[in-house]
Amino acid sequence: MCKKILRSLSCCILSVLLLFLFPSAALTNNISYSSLPDSSLAGPEIKAKSAVLMESKRGQILYGKSPDTKLHISAANKIMCALVVIESTKLDAKVTISKEAVDTQGSTLNLEVGEKYSVEDLLYAIMLTSANDVAIALAEYVGGDIAKFVDMMNTKAYDLNLKDTYFTNPTGLYDENQYTTAYDMAMLIKYAISNPTFNRIFATSLKPWVSAGGKSTVLKSQNELFWSYDGVDGGKTGYNVPELQTAITTASNNNLRLICVVLDSPQSSVFVDSTNLLNFGFLHFRTGILVKKGEPLQSVTIGDQIVNLISSTDIYYTHPIGESFVKSFDVKIINDLTPPIQKNMIIGTARYILQDNTIIDINLYPDREISPPQSLYSVISSKVSENRDIFILVGTLLAIEVVLMIYNLTRYIAKKRNKKRNPESVNN
Repeated sequence: MCKKILRSLSCCILSVLLLFLFPSAALTNNISYSSLPDSSLAGPEIKAKSAVLMESKRGQILYGKSPDTKLHISAANKIMCALVVIESTKLDAKVTISKEAVDTQGSTLNLEVGEKYSVEDLLYAIMLTSANDVAIALAEYVGGDIAKFVDMMNTKAYDLNLKDTYFTNPTGLYDENQYTTAYDMAMLIKYAISNPTFNRIFATSLKPWVSAGGKSTVLKSQNELFWSYDGVDGGKTGYNVPELQTAITTASNNNLRLICVVLDSPQSSVFVDSTNLLNFGFLHFRTGILVKKGEPLQSVTIGDQIVNLISSTDIYYTHPIGESFVKSFDVKIINDLTPPIQKNMIIGTARYILQDNTIIDINLYPDREISPPQSLYSVISSKVSENRDIFILVGTLLAIEVVLMIYNLTRYIAKKRNKKRNPESVNN
């Protein structure tokens, strides 16, 4: 009876150990993708010399007319001036108006020498009214003098890779040595609106203004699309001569925010051009998911296990409605991958090339972790730690088995001794 009990206990202990030491592994499948056909969309006819329509997140160009033509665009100076100020100083800092600022030519807000305004108030003024006296006041405060501030503007242009942009003043007053392009302007706006402060000011159409003398007025954006086009969430205008107008506008609809840059358009058509370009963008393009979070794009064998390669986030792109717009797809995986593999490790890259030659690189991660091979001792130690309660039970059963074995052995030995001491009783 004791032997049967011992055999049952031994089988139970062995089963429990095998169950927790050697769990089964799961396998996954490969997924492959192919490139898709070209797209061709004819944009609207516009009267502007140069223009660009860009989606704001990735910077895809949806329309371009002479996008790299160098032009003198005063609005570029004001936008860069505002951006450099925002990134260089505190909004609540006080600026004292100088005589040089007051004496500035062109459009002004009629500031007076010695008046003090907050940086934030002056930023609204420069973006809404293009006031040159405000631009000079801000440049002096941040740069110490105009020349140093212009250097800061050009340094920022260089940092943003605006290869066809150069500034000689913060006001935008005409100088044959300064220039920009529609493409550079769109890229500047794309970067600038990623700054929450700039984006908030850029999105403002009306702002109360109280002069240092106590006179109140309302500053109003000159971009008429604020009041005529649904979804407008940013705007700036400017010109050096009234016959050649600039309008920079952003508008959003259905998860798509567009940047519309119209340069040197006739005064009568600058907002018509802008409207036609925005309509073209929203009617013919949409922003959708290219790759879903967790979607397997490829698989790879690491050690003796198959691992799916996935993106850690949803990846968006803009494409013509009804077309995938993908030209090619490729995956590169790090060579000679060996355990341990963590889920936060980048082990490959997926590259999508769109029909407009936009390149989208996506970091790929393993969908699970892989531990390095372990010795039997390491496996047992790990399993004991993970399943402490189970192994306490197993230990208890083992202890009981040992006690029973000792008990039976003791009885057996006692019987043998009794036989030797009393042989007569055995014979009888």
